[in-house]
Amino acid sequence: LSGVDVWIPGMVLLGILIGFLIGLFGVGGGFLLTPLLKVVFGIPYPVAVGSSLLQIFINSSIATFRHWRNRKVDFKLGIILAAGAVAGTEVGVRILSRLQRSAPVLINNRPFSAVDLVLNVLFLVLLSAVAIFIFLETGRATTSQEVSTAMSRWLRTIRLRPTLYFPRSGIVSYSVWIPLFLAVFVGILTGLMGVGGGFINFPLLIYVIGVPTHIAVGTSVFQVLLASGYGATRHTFLGNVELILVAILFAGSFAGVQLGVKVSQVLGGRSIRRYFALVVAQGVALVVWDLIRQIFF
Repeated sequence: LSGVDVWIPGMVLLGILIGFLIGLFGVGGGFLLTPLLKVVFGIPYPVAVGSSLLQIFINSSIATFRHWRNRKVDFKLGIILAAGAVAGTEVGVRILSRLQRSAPVLINNRPFSAVDLVLNVLFLVLLSAVAIFIFLETGRATTSQEVSTAMSRWLRTIRLRPTLYFPRSGIVSYSVWIPLFLAVFVGILTGLMGVGGGFINFPLLIYVIGVPTHIAVGTSVFQVLLASGYGATRHTFLGNVELILVAILFAGSFAGVQLGVKVSQVLGGRSIRRYFALVVAQGVALVVWDLIRQIFF
């Protein structure tokens, strides 16, 4: 696939893992899928990005339906987030195309493609920040009750019109511009890094907007569905999607999504956030290993 020999059973197992993460946390799983395809299977980053987005779109469709049946999706908030994410995704796709045309960078007398270097650094910084923040928050929490931050309480006092009522999330009045601005940022990551944006969107919904954890899971996966669909379409036209790769991953992820949704209904909000931080930490370790391997070995 894409000029690289791949181990098919390993790809299927990877699909199961990513599907499970989508169902459990409402994240696309791209924060692990994209670097895993690059580091473990040797798939070039542009193809890993495009194929990840299509895989995420398919899985998110299934997960959104399952969470909708459980009444855990705030569609009004999700559509606003998706609108901003689509605009941001276009920006991210254009940045990635520009990086592909950039000259290699020398580190320790070894050439690095600009794409590899920029994406590795972005993954490292963002994943580390998310993991550390959630570890600290869940470490202070003593029960499984929902978290309320000073940031989320302050943002609810802003009356920049238009404002909307989000009954599913328990938000009486909220300025549309706040989630829209945040979604543009998430969308840029979607187009650039081949992630659904959920690993940033999920904590933003909880800690910044103040959405209950289980509603944040369902709403996040719905936003991921729309944003990844647009990103996958753009990358398909750029030739960055390997359909056979996506099909192999989906063979495992279909079952993984079902299991993840069921587990999310059993766990408390604090446990979901804690396990999410642990998974993100694994992504950090993967990227660090890839950087060390390329620089020193």
